[in-house]
Amino acid sequence: MSTSDEDTSVCTPPEIRKEASNVQCDQLLPQKSKEFYLKVYAQFKDWCKIKKVAKVSENVLLVYMEEKAKNKKASSLWATFSMLKQTLKLKENVDISKYYKVIAFLKRKNDSYTPKKAAVFEKHQITKFILEAPDEIFLSSKVILIIGIAGACRTDELCNMKMTDGCDNPNFPPFKLTLKQFERPAKNLKIQSLALAVIV
Repeated sequence: MSTSDEDTSVCTPPEIRKEASNVQCDQLLPQKSKEFYLKVYAQFKDWCKIKKVAKVSENVLLVYMEEKAKNKKASSLWATFSMLKQTLKLKENVDISKYYKVIAFLKRKNDSYTPKKAAVFEKHQITKFILEAPDEIFLSSKVILIIGIAGACRTDELCNMKMTDGCDNPNFPPFKLTLKQFERPAKNLKIQSLALAVIV
């Protein structure tokens, strides 16, 4: 008997089918953001329970997204739709990618949305900070800045760095990015020279 036959068989207890669905979801959802996916799915299911919705349909999702649009930006609506698309497909075998009315609604919301550009430092501001800020106060900030920019580090990579990730070479500072952690050998050498130049 195939897996699909087993899932539809009345001989398979509901608890087993539910457990199998959870295992598939854990394996296929992005590991870093899995909790967010499941949270969005749970919020949608809670809403369905309150509205006494028994089955997901295009009209149901359209009303849900319309309610969300009252206090969410267009980018957040698209993120919610994307996470629901994957979780509903995995857990309930519902494909909302073909809900064209919902997609059209999101596109219309996107037309009137102007994304807010994040404030960023200019190159001359970074250079001025590194050269002019007193080392006795801002040395650690300079080091973090250099590692973050030259290594193109993600936020979690910076947070997960440890002093034990350093090297034994006394000519290099102890915050060297290791190949094991970042797997970027070319950028690793560049960071060493930049950081050493500032500290010296």
